[in-house]
Amino acid sequence: MKNQISTFLIILLAISSFSYGQSNDLDKKYGINWSGFVKTDFMYDTRQVVSSREGHFAVLPAAEDIEDGKDLNDQSNFNILSIQTRLKAAISGPDFFGMKTSGAIEAAFFGNSDASIGELRLRNAFVQLSNDNIEILMGQYWHPMFVTAVFPGTYSFNTGVPFQPFSRNPQLRITTKGKVKFIGALFTERDFQTKGASVSKSGIPQFHAQLQFGNASKTLGGVGFNVKSSQPNLGDDNLTSTAFIGYFKTKLGNTTWKAEATYGENMTDLLQIGGFGTNSNGDYVNNKTLSMWTEFCGDFSETMEWGLFGGYTENDGFGEAITYENGFLGTVENAFRVAPRIGWKSGALTIGVEGEFTNAQYGEIDGNGDITSSSDAVNNFRLVTSAIYTF
Repeated sequence: MKNQISTFLIILLAISSFSYGQSNDLDKKYGINWSGFVKTDFMYDTRQVVSSREGHFAVLPAAEDIEDGKDLNDQSNFNILSIQTRLKAAISGPDFFGMKTSGAIEAAFFGNSDASIGELRLRNAFVQLSNDNIEILMGQYWHPMFVTAVFPGTYSFNTGVPFQPFSRNPQLRITTKGKVKFIGALFTERDFQTKGASVSKSGIPQFHAQLQFGNASKTLGGVGFNVKSSQPNLGDDNLTSTAFIGYFKTKLGNTTWKAEATYGENMTDLLQIGGFGTNSNGDYVNNKTLSMWTEFCGDFSETMEWGLFGGYTENDGFGEAITYENGFLGTVENAFRVAPRIGWKSGALTIGVEGEFTNAQYGEIDGNGDITSSSDAVNNFRLVTSAIYTF
């Protein structure tokens, strides 16, 4: 880990030093702006949860695990972690054939797996070209279905998962400018991958098209379409999966209202419940999932902020009998979450408190490929206290 951190810092410091040595004759100097935050989370759960990084990224309460009549997952958990701490370098430079250029490198100490927790992990790394009409992004950045202008502002690092799509992908993205924007992207998968299948081995990149309307500072909305080809095993036929998204955000006085809905197939790469299976003929079949969330947030004053998040997701099954299933929480029938929060801010420091109540109904895949309840619903209440120091 020390070698990774040292290499990262040496590279960025070299860029910083290089920027000061440029000739004043250049139209645009090289430059680098540092930003980020130090964040510590204190987390208490009333139940064991499906999660990653020692419970830091909580998804849903764990299903019942009955042994001798006792549910082993009906047990509380507490942890303190600072691994979400983040460092970002925003880089500027000379024009490229008349187009403005910029770049960014962002990393955190989240690790790439539970085994590497605390180690430096690449989040975003991209180059961007822009002029008055268009922006071109090349590199690793948020999946287009994680809309950076409309996403939950929770203190919990799960950011609304599994109700909110969540992924970062290597991509080529083109965005037009104006009151109506077109966003088109070709991309593959890296840290967030389709469970049990490979997009890269399909030989076809994912494609996303989106129309966005309005102004991010006032009222904004959009609709999008996603298509993905993946290959479960070498030599198999590709499995084509589609997904749709609709969202909006608006200001209501001092309050901001956000809402989003997605419906799609095999969206495990977006940390959505579901996956795919095979039918009696051996053909691959997508699992369909509906997810939606809404949030109200604002400021009580210059020093106090608040928010209320609510989400619901439903597993719509396969639509036909299957003999095999591969996915992420594929036997969850439905789940919902309510999460109020309040924060105190002064200068660069915010102290936030959030309560997160999540209910999940687990089930079984029946003979028609539907998910039906097979046990009692399980609940978890997570209490998060976060200290966030930005720079």
